[in-house]
Amino acid sequence: MFRSIRDITAAILLLSLGIILLFSSFERSQGWTFAGFVYSAFKPIDQTVTFFENKVGKIFHSYLWFVGVGDQNRLLNEEVRRLRMEILSLKEKDLENKRLKKILTLKSKLDYPTLVAQIIGEDASGLFRTILINRGTDDGVFPDMAVTAPEGIVGKIIRSSAAMAQVVMITDPKISVDCRVERTRDRGLLTGSYSYLCILQYLNKEVRLKQGDLVVTSGLDGIFPRGMVAGTIDSIRSSEQGLFVEATVIPGVKISEIEEVIVILGTQGGFSMEPGLEKSP
Repeated sequence: MFRSIRDITAAILLLSLGIILLFSSFERSQGWTFAGFVYSAFKPIDQTVTFFENKVGKIFHSYLWFVGVGDQNRLLNEEVRRLRMEILSLKEKDLENKRLKKILTLKSKLDYPTLVAQIIGEDASGLFRTILINRGTDDGVFPDMAVTAPEGIVGKIIRSSAAMAQVVMITDPKISVDCRVERTRDRGLLTGSYSYLCILQYLNKEVRLKQGDLVVTSGLDGIFPRGMVAGTIDSIRSSEQGLFVEATVIPGVKISEIEEVIVILGTQGGFSMEPGLEKSP
């Protein structure tokens, strides 16, 4: 486009020059008068062509600038998306490292052989409180083995296959864990409920419990080692028969917030006696 405009301008200028040379044989006064006339006649045309050439050139350069800015914005947006994904990945790795650090710290404190497992599924029906882990009989995982996490006990193995196992959580009504109130040393039986809470049953009527008291495993059920966190007391009431006191316990572990667990290999042994019939030390 620019080339054609320049060609037209050049043609006009050459034509003007030719006319001037053509009449150069005239007298000097006449020749210069005629040349001035020709120049004056063609000057507006030349100025108009130059004006439009400049305008078109500016528009074209503006277009190129906007195209360049658009490409630059697209590249910047892609870079922002890439950096965001990288930040999310780094955050996820940081959280994973923190979880694994807690797991390994707990693992090192246990005096029993243990195994770290990942949670790979959860009971979808909501009728039972069970989860699936990616460890099974090939790893030495069998029914009645305790499962725990840094925040507290999770449950116990109820069945296992070669590569996975099913864990019933302490919030399931079918499971019972022998526990004590850490502050008072009172002993009771922790069972699950349908409200994702636990009930500490068969407590002696003379107990002096407080909201927030820590409940830990007694080690007397042959499954869970002694002193592991089970939860905290939320409320206290008399049992339906009025013979004992029972407390609502908030589990220490929230299954929706954990991704790895520790399986304690083997059963721990121990003995059992009726809760509520022993005296506090």
